[in-house]
Amino acid sequence: MSVPTEKRTDAKLNKLTFVLLPIITALALVVKDLSFLLSLAGATVDNSLIYVYPTMIFRKAVKKMGDKATPALKRESAVSWIISSLGICMGFIGIKMAIQQ
Repeated sequence: MSVPTEKRTDAKLNKLTFVLLPIITALALVVKDLSFLLSLAGATVDNSLIYVYPTMIFRKAVKKMGDKATPALKRESAVSWIISSLGICMGFIGIKMAIQQ
């Protein structure tokens, strides 16, 4: 919540807890079906964690290697772009399926 480190105290944490707890409890009493939220999160977050982020990290690492990267690593970096693109496509398909339900 952008609170500077020196201003973070137990009193402020307690106040935040006392504000958030009733809000979360009220939401829990009102919302009966979380399937849409869970399916939407699965379509976006899970696909990103499994397919997109690792390939982005790998491609960045190979790029940082520069001339030290072997031709095999450079080819693998190109293939990781395909995997990342497929992950993004699967994420959009999952979002579409979640909305349709």
